[in-house]
Amino acid sequence: MKNKIFNYLDSIKSGIADMSDYIFDNPEYDFKEYKAMEVLTEYLDNSGFAVERGIGGLETAFRAIYENGTNGPSIGLLCEYDAIEDLGHACGHHMQGPAIVYAAAALKDLYKDKPYKLVVYG
Repeated sequence: MKNKIFNYLDSIKSGIADMSDYIFDNPEYDFKEYKAMEVLTEYLDNSGFAVERGIGGLETAFRAIYENGTNGPSIGLLCEYDAIEDLGHACGHHMQGPAIVYAAAALKDLYKDKPYKLVVYG
């Protein structure tokens, strides 16, 4: 399994870097992270997650769910993708969001033999 994970990560690393660079080059502040939210949720949607945008009364918040069977554990992951005004992405959130959505897709793709519910919040 270890080699399978390493090979999988090697195959997706350029996608993570591209998404991270896009978010870094387009810093958005104070609940106005429309571009970042769109690129993150589009990836999750294309990866087979059921994506709900605008949750909790926040236009740029989302929840993405993937269920593999029933009666398994629930696993939650949290994305942050906002920037700091006047500093841009000094906080590293441009990397955290892409790392989380790619990790979620990796879990979905690599662990198909056990039941679980995977929830990504942003």
